[in-house]
Amino acid sequence: MEKFKYLDSITIELAAIAASIAGGCRPCLDYHFKKALESGCTPDQIKEAVELGKMIRQRPITDIYEHADKLIKNENES
Repeated sequence: MEKFKYLDSITIELAAIAASIAGGCRPCLDYHFKKALESGCTPDQIKEAVELGKMIRQRPITDIYEHADKLIKNENES
């Protein structure tokens, strides 16, 4: 990829896999999974990228759950 001076193709594809998971984009995941393998990524590297994407996607959900619980708790205390 000529756009990136410091990132190699493996790093780019692993980041793209994590972004695909975080964004919930199935066609993106299919594309970048294939490209990652072609770039030389191992299944273990891909697995870690998937786990990273899951963590990124889960964060806003966890935050909103905690916020909702706090609102209910505050309402019950007033």
